[in-house]
Amino acid sequence: MGNVTKREIIKKIKANGKNKKLNIFARCYRILCWIGLKLQFVTYNKRRRIRRFFSPVSGMISKFIESHVIQLASGAWHEFLDICGGINNRTGLRSTSSQHKGFFAAVANVVMPVVCIGILAVVILNVINSPHALEVSCNGKVLGYIQDEGVYNNAVKLLSQRTVNTSADYIDSLTPSYSMASVSPSMNMSSETLCEALLADSSNVESAYGLYINGELCAAAKSYGDIQFIMESFLDQYKTGTPGEKVSFMGTTDIVSGLYSTDRIVSSGKFAKTISTKRTETQFYTVAEGDTAQSIANVANMSYDRLIKLNENLSDIPVPGTSVLLEKELPVLKVQTVRNVTVKEKIKFDKKTIKNDNEYTSYSKCITKGVPGEREVVMQVTEINGVQVASEVISTTVIKLPVDAVYEVGTKKPSGVGTGAFTWPVPGVHSISSPFGPRWGRFHSGIDISCGGIYGRTVVAADSGTATVKRSAGGYGLHIIISHGNGYSTCYAHLSAVNISSGATVAKGQAIGRVGNSGASTGPHLHFEIRKNNRANNPMNYF
Repeated sequence: MGNVTKREIIKKIKANGKNKKLNIFARCYRILCWIGLKLQFVTYNKRRRIRRFFSPVSGMISKFIESHVIQLASGAWHEFLDICGGINNRTGLRSTSSQHKGFFAAVANVVMPVVCIGILAVVILNVINSPHALEVSCNGKVLGYIQDEGVYNNAVKLLSQRTVNTSADYIDSLTPSYSMASVSPSMNMSSETLCEALLADSSNVESAYGLYINGELCAAAKSYGDIQFIMESFLDQYKTGTPGEKVSFMGTTDIVSGLYSTDRIVSSGKFAKTISTKRTETQFYTVAEGDTAQSIANVANMSYDRLIKLNENLSDIPVPGTSVLLEKELPVLKVQTVRNVTVKEKIKFDKKTIKNDNEYTSYSKCITKGVPGEREVVMQVTEINGVQVASEVISTTVIKLPVDAVYEVGTKKPSGVGTGAFTWPVPGVHSISSPFGPRWGRFHSGIDISCGGIYGRTVVAADSGTATVKRSAGGYGLHIIISHGNGYSTCYAHLSAVNISSGATVAKGQAIGRVGNSGASTGPHLHFEIRKNNRANNPMNYF
């Protein structure tokens, strides 16, 4: 800082702080600088006072070391040299010992305190590093040694599992007391061993084997062999004999021997029934858009009444995002089965088309019939208690390739204007049951085409044009009128079905419907008319 004194710096900082035009950040910076300098001054003064206070003590310590330790060590060293010289001159051990008795006393005064301090340090280190444990006692009886209190708490949990009628009063009566003890780590007890010690003082306990599923006691039985046989039989019911099949219990299953309450020990038959039962678990479901109370119940395999009982305020159409409590039944013991399954599947054939520019778009003809292929698929199937939950394709082998279907289709679009040359409307049927002209006292404006088995036969357009589909309860029934755009029109009556819609442009020879018996008809037939400028003409004049 040059020649500027600390007092001037403080005054300058205070003066700058009075300037109201400074922003808040500048003020904070200057305040922090002032505090830092103040702390530096205080620390410097305190350090000087501490040095001044301890200066006499340090002087006394240095004088003591110089006058006692250094001088004593120097004298002992000279004495040691004299002894070595006396021994070398063979003056005799007796005279040497008496002559340098003060040397041995001085050495003893220095060495013995050092040795004692070393022994004390070793003892302290052994005490610190020696293993310690808690000596746990219950109702005045020493049970053993544990690493910490958590071991006792876990032992009480195990105890509550092994006894049926465990009450809170009984657990409270097991009041433990602890004291520190230095023991070998091998003497520490586990929670299982401590639980055995607690049960040993209880009445109505017997040695048995307990089945633990994921750390929880399921049931206990007297015979270890019976438990093994029952569990193996439980697995066997899910085996199919498929090569490479893997059947195993899900989670951890342990058979633990020890003391169990007689209420927990069951017969072999009841043990088998216990592990085959189901337990009810609850879980929450978040309502999605479109869910109803009934759909939620169906997905959860619950009854509607049970769902409403669990959720009293649930409406039939719950609000999306609402949490719904569900119940789900799960087996006590889950068995996972993994096996490879080989199945044969059909391979779909493709449809290919060949364009024919000379035919109308309504034209379609099958050139090659499609044949599906076949493949063999090996899948790895995973089941839980016989219900499939996952599948994965392992390999696929094609046995037979599919044959694609080939169709010839027309690309020519109908113009809506007829050629004036007509084709026969019912291919393959040329018999006429009623001709054009007078009939039954009335004029028959068309011809009736009929034969045995004609019902359902295909009806085609006699020429290109625009079609109109009509329906009536009587008269022509379901019928089509095609306007050919050149003054001609044709009518197809008493149909059973139509293949086109009103306003459609049809091509000559295009299928438009099927022969029927609708309207005022005496039997299955096609009533066919050809009109020119809306005047009926004899259709037979055009063929």
